[in-house]
Amino acid sequence: MRLGAPPEFPRSVRFPRIDWVSLLCALALLAAGVLFVRSACAIRTGPVRFIWRKTLFRWIPLGLAAGAGLARWDYRKWTDLAWLAYPPVVALLVLVLMPGLGETHGMGARRWLFGFFQPAEAAKVVLVPTIAFVLSGTTAGSGRGRFWTALAIAAVPAALIVAEPDLGTAIPVVFAAFSMLFVSGASGKTLLALTLAGALAVSVALGAILLPEKLPPERRAKVEAVTDKFIFGHWKDRVLVFVHPERDPLGAGWNRRQSEIAVGSGGERGKGYMKGTQNILGYLPASVSSSDFVFSVIAEETGFFGSAVLLALFAGVFAGIGATGLAARDEKGRLVCTGVLAIFFVHVFVNLGMTIGVTPVTGIPLPFVSYGGSFTISTMALLGMVQSVSIHGTRPAAD
Repeated sequence: MRLGAPPEFPRSVRFPRIDWVSLLCALALLAAGVLFVRSACAIRTGPVRFIWRKTLFRWIPLGLAAGAGLARWDYRKWTDLAWLAYPPVVALLVLVLMPGLGETHGMGARRWLFGFFQPAEAAKVVLVPTIAFVLSGTTAGSGRGRFWTALAIAAVPAALIVAEPDLGTAIPVVFAAFSMLFVSGASGKTLLALTLAGALAVSVALGAILLPEKLPPERRAKVEAVTDKFIFGHWKDRVLVFVHPERDPLGAGWNRRQSEIAVGSGGERGKGYMKGTQNILGYLPASVSSSDFVFSVIAEETGFFGSAVLLALFAGVFAGIGATGLAARDEKGRLVCTGVLAIFFVHVFVNLGMTIGVTPVTGIPLPFVSYGGSFTISTMALLGMVQSVSIHGTRPAAD
């Protein structure tokens, strides 16, 4: 090296192997989220009208910091330490269920601590590396022992989240665990048996909700008295409205009906930014238009073409994460990418499905777009995990 010449750095330092596809698509989705949360809250009064500023100046910077920190830190190190965070997260999930500690947020659900923190979101961030640590063979024990250990690790927080009740967050947690078990090479027969058992449980629950309507009034009352002890009332209402769309259009079916109208009325090009009548006139409830039903606002204002761009951005996020997982050098990296991809996929599929009426309404937000402090931070942290795998655990182009 000549005297005075700038030092030469390894190629990986000058040009880190960042997953640019998923990162740039995620940043575009974050920008869209700020714009359309602002539009969704335009008709609201007071401080709530400006919650988009919290997203832009508080939650996104904190999320980027969390994601950047995890991306810079070699994933092989923090996956080995993730199990240390598991007991505190479980303890927080227990605390949120205690009267006087957990704060209610719609439908009587206890999901919040300290007014802004959702332990369920922290659980997603901790579960993925913890399960990857167990399944990658780092721990002692047979493959079957690791399988059941990983399953138990996912089942405990999932059950506590359901008890809040927050079925929307529990679904991606369970799906991520099963996806990681499948990728790790778990027995197909065992996974199939568990899937069938879960399908049977869901079928029994659906039967308990739907069949009483076929019974005489006196028998129906007795059956419903039993099912109401095990099935939350708002779950029951949402299933009934999904099966019978004409049922209770001014009550339990209101959000779904107005969302479908908003999406359909957008046409090809939409009504224009901040000109969506379903939102402006208050038909799409302000309490959900910036969170679970933000896609309805986007579809009404940008139409088919804007919705297609949004879907293309999510496809880019999925493709980038999938490519990083396929290029990972070790099983830990593949499992981390699998878990994150599974969580994002379920969030997008279920959220978009409920806004257009093809799945029951479930309180599940849209990644990078919906308003939410804990959710935005956890989403960016999960993406940071993938970036860590891309930077520290993928093969250089010359390999």
